[in-house]
Amino acid sequence: MNIEKRLAEIANRKAEIRSLLDSTEAADLDALEKELRDLEAEKTSLEKRKSIAAGINSGNISVINLGNAEQRSEETDPEEEPAEYRSAFFKRIQGKPLTNAEQRAYDIMEQRAAYSPGTGSAGPAIPQVTANEIVKKMYEVSPILQKCRIFHVPGMLKIAYEGTNTEASLHTELASITPDSDTLISVSLTGYEITKLIRASRATLAMTIPAFEQFIVEIIGENIGRRIEKYIFTGTGSAQPGGVSTGGKGSGGTYTSGTDLVSVAAANTFAATDVETAYSYLGDGYERNAVWAMSKVTFFAYYYPLMDRSKNHLIEFSNGKYYILGCEVYFTGSLTKGLAYLGDFSYIIGNFAQDIIVVKSEHSGLSANAVDYLGSCVWDSKPIPGLGAFVKINKAQS
Repeated sequence: MNIEKRLAEIANRKAEIRSLLDSTEAADLDALEKELRDLEAEKTSLEKRKSIAAGINSGNISVINLGNAEQRSEETDPEEEPAEYRSAFFKRIQGKPLTNAEQRAYDIMEQRAAYSPGTGSAGPAIPQVTANEIVKKMYEVSPILQKCRIFHVPGMLKIAYEGTNTEASLHTELASITPDSDTLISVSLTGYEITKLIRASRATLAMTIPAFEQFIVEIIGENIGRRIEKYIFTGTGSAQPGGVSTGGKGSGGTYTSGTDLVSVAAANTFAATDVETAYSYLGDGYERNAVWAMSKVTFFAYYYPLMDRSKNHLIEFSNGKYYILGCEVYFTGSLTKGLAYLGDFSYIIGNFAQDIIVVKSEHSGLSANAVDYLGSCVWDSKPIPGLGAFVKINKAQS
């Protein structure tokens, strides 16, 4: 931005408005007054920016790090968005003109994006209110996400956890104490792009801002949420995010029969003892937050028939939810019939290296008189293996 040029334009426009006030009886006084106020506010902001730039050049002021929440000002606090940014963001996507206030708000957020680490050239982020609605939608369609430990850290993320932990010992007074051979394990997360491309009618360009925002939230949030959930259950961690399928105690996160895996052959009947055995394999302490995850068809084909309160309380139904041995059941379409996991899903670590962004193209859908909307994020997830936080139970299909 050429600050001097814009200041000159503002001065010229203010002079024109004064001339209009002197010579035109039919002038819209309210509109002119509002424009003058907007011009004066913009002039103040530009002069402040000019002053800061001059200070940096002379060495009398330090550069503000826009990505550091410790250094805050009215215009550079990354925790606060200008009130007009929400409408500005969606108007830009729809190709609608912005008011002066909306343009200033968009320019501020665009500048922050340029200085924020990890944003690259993605442009301004989705408004925070909308981002929260997308996350809410993701949690609605994929409730297991509420149990996982999820971060929003740009770039790579490495989380350290306690590995081998030797029990505390009884100490003889004045005897030497030898350090135990406790170890730490770590989970390193990188990032994989997850995208959803929507081709929609050009009528979406004429939608009201609230309706268009809800359209984005519903379609983008639901589709990306379901894909992330699929990786949490089936991801291998090889050229894709990982998940509970590699959360066993064996080498590479494999599950081992007799340790953390119960396998029921196709010819054998699924019994309560299979469920009880699987539960017994869960590591000590993990049952406090453990949940069962399986498809509805698995539950009603194999587990529900085991409900017999005259014998035990293996299966319970309370407040609209099913419980197996006291642990809540989460239904998911990501697991095949017969396959189920029991575990503490806070030991699945996920990270949004880049939060969801949305871009529009009218060119790619030109032949269909349509508009393409692309939602994307950068995500990775991995289990913390080897701890016994998960067990696997599988009824083979005939």
